[in-house]
Amino acid sequence: MADYILREHYLEILRGFRDRPVIKVITGMRRCGKSTIMRMFCDELIASGILEADILFLKLGDELEAAISNHRELIDAVKERFIPSKGKYIFLDEIQDVDEWERAVETFFERGADVYITGSNSNMLSTELSTRLSGRYVRMDVLPLSFREFLTFREEYGPDATLDGKFYEYIRWGGLPGTVLMSGARKDLVSMLISGIYDTVFMKDVIQRNRIRNPATIANLSRFLMENIGDRTSIRNASGYLVSKGIKASAESVESYIDALCNANLFHHTRRKDSKTKEYLQTSDKFYANDLGMRSVAIGYDDRDFDGVLENVVFMELMYRYGNACVMNVDGKEIDFVSYDEDWNPMYFQVSVSVADPETMKRELAPLKALDDNYPKCVVISDRYPYDNVDGVRIVNVVDFLVSEPRNID
Repeated sequence: MADYILREHYLEILRGFRDRPVIKVITGMRRCGKSTIMRMFCDELIASGILEADILFLKLGDELEAAISNHRELIDAVKERFIPSKGKYIFLDEIQDVDEWERAVETFFERGADVYITGSNSNMLSTELSTRLSGRYVRMDVLPLSFREFLTFREEYGPDATLDGKFYEYIRWGGLPGTVLMSGARKDLVSMLISGIYDTVFMKDVIQRNRIRNPATIANLSRFLMENIGDRTSIRNASGYLVSKGIKASAESVESYIDALCNANLFHHTRRKDSKTKEYLQTSDKFYANDLGMRSVAIGYDDRDFDGVLENVVFMELMYRYGNACVMNVDGKEIDFVSYDEDWNPMYFQVSVSVADPETMKRELAPLKALDDNYPKCVVISDRYPYDNVDGVRIVNVVDFLVSEPRNID
């Protein structure tokens, strides 16, 4: 067994789909742990009795390991190991740079092999797979470490610290596994590592993949989104920011650049939904950083941004737990997030630095009280409040929320 910390949240999903007639598509930003999770699963297969000869793991894009540029070379590389068939397991890591890779994957799948692939561009995988293999794949998004995963890593590799201290380390340096494993190292070295990962993602998955001719424009746009996490954002105010930097770009270009940044998993785009019609509103949306460590390196860390950072942390936790989160409009008032469980039942979340001020408490509760249902409602705060329930709404400290069981919000 290799020396790593198991990420049970994702392994449980892969176990559930093992030997099922669907292609397992694992997406996520570079260095978030996709490859390691696949290797963990390979080890589990071997431990369960599968012969190593029946498992093939190819790290594509690594010329020392697998210099493969097109689907025919990929098919030949697999055939050198075995003929794809039932009982064979094929793992293809970072497949997005292989031309027409989906044709090879289709061949392996139709021959009966259990196929697992990873890629760093979420849109590429969904678009190209849906063309050839509609209804025959399942997608699993891997995120940076959740706070509970972060604590597991830190307990294994890092020095002791208070839970609150670990939380502030988490929001400052993020949850990329490689950076967390550097716990205790000089902060400038950690910053250099994060900066290197950000530069690689930005160059390979944003600039090169989208053939962007004006890197400075999209770099400024990335900075704008980093500075405005949790704020309503429109193409118009993004364009205005670029103009303030002396850069002109059409609305179409700005929109395509934002899509490129999100497809590279640098940001998450969340839309606003109306509570009555359940339809998405055609108004300003919100964006959140996939990893707060990258944000710290890109624009610096400032305590004055804490409200946005707090909202970002809660959003990412909801994405980790439930795989979905959107903003909800209730009669002109805004609920920060609504997430849906596996039975599609809603859960509502407000996020506030503090509700000690009565007016702040009133403001945060108002949209939740306006809802005409009895589903769980929660206000997540950074400090401590003397009561854990106000008018049927749970009030919970953010650290307590992050370490709680996913279903325990009632």
